[in-house]
Amino acid sequence: MSDPLKILREKCLACRACSLGGREISPKCFSNVFSNMSPSRIMAIGQNPGSEEVKKGEPFVGASGRFFNEAAKGIIGMERSSFYISNVLRCFTPGNRQPTRQELDACRPILDEEISIIKPTLIIALGSVAFERLTGMHGIMKHHGETVVSPRYLVPVIALLHPSPYNTNNPTNREMFHDGLRKVGNFLCQANGK
Repeated sequence: MSDPLKILREKCLACRACSLGGREISPKCFSNVFSNMSPSRIMAIGQNPGSEEVKKGEPFVGASGRFFNEAAKGIIGMERSSFYISNVLRCFTPGNRQPTRQELDACRPILDEEISIIKPTLIIALGSVAFERLTGMHGIMKHHGETVVSPRYLVPVIALLHPSPYNTNNPTNREMFHDGLRKVGNFLCQANGK
């Protein structure tokens, strides 16, 4: 029997639903990036892959990913492999700009199917774009660290600042991110009855 996640990965990598799909960013490095393929039911979903992610073919492996990995391990004792990591937009955007509504809408079927396959017990929304796509809500600073149930996916979502250097080089934002991760840890402890 075929693995539905591997089938979805191939579908994602072959996607040309918008002008971003299949663009060659550098020799033999194409814009489409799927996920880290971890078997975890705890999802961490960001905005879109950057240039490092395109080169390595995996999300959150650049500076933002390294910060996330170190913070997750140091604060809640969880390795990168403890999270299923992906993005709401699967392609690198020119100049790493914010994605457009049309680009996000083109990627929506991949996200819908991915969440249906993973059946997450928790989604961590990394940044305002991911938070809005998952919940329909705006205001990442207002909702940072809150748990809300996604009306589309019926899954608990915790909003965190995106762990980009732009955010995490600021001591206040870095501590805010760390505090949000503690709330993730508390949620998981309660969910596991600890």
